[in-house]
Amino acid sequence: MLGRKFIVLSVMASLALSGCSKNESVPDTVNTTDNMSVESKKIETELNKKPNTEVAPESDESPTVKTDSKLVQYTVANGEYSEVCGFKNSEGKIILKAEYDFCGDFHDGMAYLLKKNLKSDSDGGYYIGYVNNSGELVIPVNIEADYGWMLDARDFSEGVVAILNKDQWGYMDKEGNTVIPFKYESASDFSNALATVSKDYKYGAIDHSGKTAIDFKYNHLGEFKDGLANFTPTDSEKNGFINSKGKEIIAPIWDQAMDFSEGLAAVAKGDYDAKWGFVDTSGKVVIEPQYDHAFLEPGGDSSDVIGGYFENGTMVVYQDGEDGQIAAITIDKNGKELKRKNYANYSDLL
Repeated sequence: MLGRKFIVLSVMASLALSGCSKNESVPDTVNTTDNMSVESKKIETELNKKPNTEVAPESDESPTVKTDSKLVQYTVANGEYSEVCGFKNSEGKIILKAEYDFCGDFHDGMAYLLKKNLKSDSDGGYYIGYVNNSGELVIPVNIEADYGWMLDARDFSEGVVAILNKDQWGYMDKEGNTVIPFKYESASDFSNALATVSKDYKYGAIDHSGKTAIDFKYNHLGEFKDGLANFTPTDSEKNGFINSKGKEIIAPIWDQAMDFSEGLAAVAKGDYDAKWGFVDTSGKVVIEPQYDHAFLEPGGDSSDVIGGYFENGTMVVYQDGEDGQIAAITIDKNGKELKRKNYANYSDLL
């Protein structure tokens, strides 16, 4: 997905397929940077900032191999219905003891760690920190933020990470230095040397120094991918695309839009009855709007989406059938159908 890691502690009753409304918050779409939060229970924790190298009993662990590091995440039972996580090296030696409620994958040589904060006044209090791929806790797990029922735990990108500190977003480097102050209402990951941020309910973009690169004048602004970001102007609800200089490259004529991936972006005409197609970076329609869904959208208040982007030249789109049936269709970047699988309903698909 979006490169983003969303941790949801409550079990969703159902997942639904739907088009992305122009006013909804969807990562890497027109509203990619809206604030997120995480449901939690208040559990007493102690912060342990030092790596622990003792080996735990194998029978109590459930190892999971992660990417971008020689370290392996492992988990240990922590009561009947919960577990804690840490990291081992490739030889099975514990480098970071399993005592964290959530451990992220390694990206840009760093992985997030989360611990529940009992002292928080909200139901979603967490401490967040980061470990490098050598097992050093370079950003101690003591950055305090209050969340709701879902947490947007960010990965490092281009050497920095967006962090929500209390109720404002800023950026820290791999040494734990605050390189861009905590002053934004929302903030995206850096991509193409720019990050989309918002203040006073308007979106713009900043560079790595924190300097405003694109003025705060948009109702929504996506992340820069393939040099372009989708936008919604203040005087329209349509979506178009601008380049990293703020120049309009694709006019705002689409009702919905995803960010670019591998040279193409999913765009749609219509809202709940949308038909999705694809344009290239010049705005040329490469695949005519014809699909009912370009991605899966979880139910509830989740702001994440499943799919919506090309990976290795292919992606899956969806067509509704009769009596709730749905077809998952794998296409290439020319719109050629490579594979189709029919499902009796959404639940079977998911």
